[in-house]
Amino acid sequence: MSQPRLQETLERVFESKDYLPELFGHHDFKAFAVSQGLTIPLHELALAFTHKSFSHEFQVPHQEQLEFLGDSVLQLILTEELYRRFPDYNEGQLSKLRSAIVNGASLATMARGLGLGALLIVGKGEYQKRLFEQESVLADTFEALLAQVYRFQGLDGARTMFFLWLQRFIPAAFDANFLTNFDVKSTLQERVLARYKKLPRYTAEASGEAFEVALWINDSEIGRGIFSSKKLGEKELADAALKKGII
Repeated sequence: MSQPRLQETLERVFESKDYLPELFGHHDFKAFAVSQGLTIPLHELALAFTHKSFSHEFQVPHQEQLEFLGDSVLQLILTEELYRRFPDYNEGQLSKLRSAIVNGASLATMARGLGLGALLIVGKGEYQKRLFEQESVLADTFEALLAQVYRFQGLDGARTMFFLWLQRFIPAAFDANFLTNFDVKSTLQERVLARYKKLPRYTAEASGEAFEVALWINDSEIGRGIFSSKKLGEKELADAALKKGII
């Protein structure tokens, strides 16, 4: 008979706290550690996945301090690598590239690739809202996990794991075009401002469950489309304008 998955055990905990020890020592954590070559005690690994919403309901420690530590570890690891790879870049260029690589979307991409959402321990209400799928929560959990790698496998271990995951899930992170491709809105903004001395403008109107988004440059409409979110629409329209050479 197969053992219940972690989220099934979490649902049991919502009904009875008796399952708490089973939750924090769950075999899914062990399987994840083995698959990634991690040597982190299971209860410490589980802590990296314990959201504060669960902590508030069941009075157990949560991941927040680990997120803080993991962010610092990540900044150091990546800053050192960028310094080594791009000796001719100035501080502003290095800062932009670092921000592009370790932004919430990038960290969430790696978190999804690793399946971290299936290991997240959240409160009952947040579980029903599927908080474990949200980009910001996944990004925070990735940082908390990296913090535990650092604590138990050292800085070299954290560096090795991070770049292994980065290469696996965002292989173009250090390519010359990565920053432009990632931050298309900022790139478009800089070019439009330099040419017209005014910023590009986006308008959006609800269209059912989606949004009709338009891009305006120098008071002329450049593009329009239907998108699942305003943010996505703005990014896609900016990207299209750059690729068409409009600016």
